[in-house]
Amino acid sequence: MEIAILIIYIIICVVLLIYSAVEFSLLLNYIFRRQKHAKREWKELPVVTIQLPMYNESFVVDRLLDQVVKMNYPMDKLEIQVLDDSTDDTVEKARSKVEFYQSKGIDIQYIRRAEREGFKAGALDYGLNTAKGEFIAIFDADFLPSENFLLDAMPYFSHEKVGVVQSRWTYVNENFSLLTRLQTVMLNTHFSVEHAGRNRSGAYINFNGTAGIWRRSCIDDAGGWMADTLTEDLDLSFRAQTRGWEFKYAMEIESPSELPITFPGYKTQQFRWAKGAAECAKKNIPGLLKSKGSSTWAKLVGCFHLLNSSVFLIVLGFILLSFPVTYSLSQLPPDAWVFNVIGVFLLSNVLLLSVFIGGNIGHAENKLIAILTFPFVFIGFLIINMGVSLYMSLGVLEGYLGKKSEFVRTPKFNVVGKKRDDLGKYTRVKITPLLVMETLLLGYGIFQIIYAYSLGDVFAMVFASMFVIGFGYNVGSTLYYSSKSG
Repeated sequence: MEIAILIIYIIICVVLLIYSAVEFSLLLNYIFRRQKHAKREWKELPVVTIQLPMYNESFVVDRLLDQVVKMNYPMDKLEIQVLDDSTDDTVEKARSKVEFYQSKGIDIQYIRRAEREGFKAGALDYGLNTAKGEFIAIFDADFLPSENFLLDAMPYFSHEKVGVVQSRWTYVNENFSLLTRLQTVMLNTHFSVEHAGRNRSGAYINFNGTAGIWRRSCIDDAGGWMADTLTEDLDLSFRAQTRGWEFKYAMEIESPSELPITFPGYKTQQFRWAKGAAECAKKNIPGLLKSKGSSTWAKLVGCFHLLNSSVFLIVLGFILLSFPVTYSLSQLPPDAWVFNVIGVFLLSNVLLLSVFIGGNIGHAENKLIAILTFPFVFIGFLIINMGVSLYMSLGVLEGYLGKKSEFVRTPKFNVVGKKRDDLGKYTRVKITPLLVMETLLLGYGIFQIIYAYSLGDVFAMVFASMFVIGFGYNVGSTLYYSSKSG
């Protein structure tokens, strides 16, 4: 039994090493390859439609519309669609704001469907039925695009095969709390190392669902928006690129946004991304591998891109095996060869740490402070993701198995540097059987700490302590927000 457990552990370590090596290769491309995008000088700017999909965005709808109407672009070339599927007072707020700006001569339309069929993908597709634009810009409700966004982004459509221009997200509430700070660790890495590393090396990138512009003909050619995955943006991105469309990543164009400020909100967002990515992997990898116009590198990196959310299965595997592996190793002599596997595990983490450092330090205002504090922030990032590993793993497995679920929005609160007392409107969560399983893992971790302490195994104690804190925070937050009135 001990040998079987150690073999499984070794396999997981090797998989993690391969994943880490691919991520590290993106870091090298990000650092050492420079990409100067060709720019197009438009003799006459094309018509652009801005789509604003929303569902129950009471706290941010006014802010969004007030910002978007400031867009610096010829009025006769700009159309704004408010695609509202809301069931709360967002409806009245959005409609009133649209009517106000219509009276000012702005081409802005309030569009409401009879049924919320297809969720966000359905709303975007519905808007295309009446959209005038040759290009479609999309912004989620928590974004605050700059006035020059369109003028800055349109030159990237340098030729007819450029289908998408994606900007880099920034965060207006990055320093609101420890939770928001930890989220930026992952997102900064994605919008620097991963996006730039892929784009500069000729691999596929993805439209991130917001803060980007599509060429309308690219959407149509790729088959349009589909609601058969929870990440319709990732799905359409890969369908388009396998058909030969090029995507441009405009890293220097910043698009401010709002990060989830509650742990349940963060979990909702991450679950949707993790499950949706698994659904997209199942749907798109066969087409990617068969794509004749894609290089071997693009296929390799594209597969890992689509399989990224499966890393939660690796994390959960390490957690579940922590006690059996600790016990099995305690039965072996100190010079047993299997102890060398720990070095593989540590090497993987060093590679990943390098990737996250590369993705975050460059964006810091004070780089010295960022370098000194980042190890602690990174540990916090690992802890919080350990705490949601079971939930995310269930989502990934559901995605691969084809189990469908509703598109659950991430609540936004228009909270930047202030607290507010009316968060209960969108924060209440339900207690589910999952909480029992997460509580059991919390207890399992406490047991593992005690056992590792009895053996004097510091490494096992530290690892168990990390996922105990993660699951403790997860369970505590769930119980706290389950008591919120909504």
